[in-house]
Amino acid sequence: MRPATPRRHIFNGTLGASFGLCVLFLVVALQSSCSTAVTRPSPENFRVEIIDNLDERRFDVSLASLDDHAICVSKESWPGESGGFAGPQDYTYLQVGSDRLPVRSALSSIYCPGGCGEHRVAPHGVLRGFIAYGEFADANAIAAEPRKELHFPVIPYYCR
Repeated sequence: MRPATPRRHIFNGTLGASFGLCVLFLVVALQSSCSTAVTRPSPENFRVEIIDNLDERRFDVSLASLDDHAICVSKESWPGESGGFAGPQDYTYLQVGSDRLPVRSALSSIYCPGGCGEHRVAPHGVLRGFIAYGEFADANAIAAEPRKELHFPVIPYYCR
């Protein structure tokens, strides 16, 4: 009868190499699945302009790059072609007198895993859009208000 081989000789180092390879694959997978840090331009490298366009019942908005590098803004945080947003806007609101009117929740809000894309602004370029009065409340009632202020924080980042 053969003498029992000690357990450490049974695997002959194979388990250690397999385990190390699995750990390596796990580390690589985790690194590639994690988002990288976003670098944002300083406030002096871009300008946001908001113009109350009473005739069109909307706010014309623009993001101008003052930078030598392309900057981006997510599609979720910039108004679409109809003057509305694809998703909820926690920090965008309209101050009318003492009333703070949030952006109405769109029933057609969408969810895009990993984001819905981005708008790219070329170096020293401009991104234009508008936010319709109707996104907050009755457009005619807002138009009749002499004092209104749109709070629309735009937080661009350097495009990858």
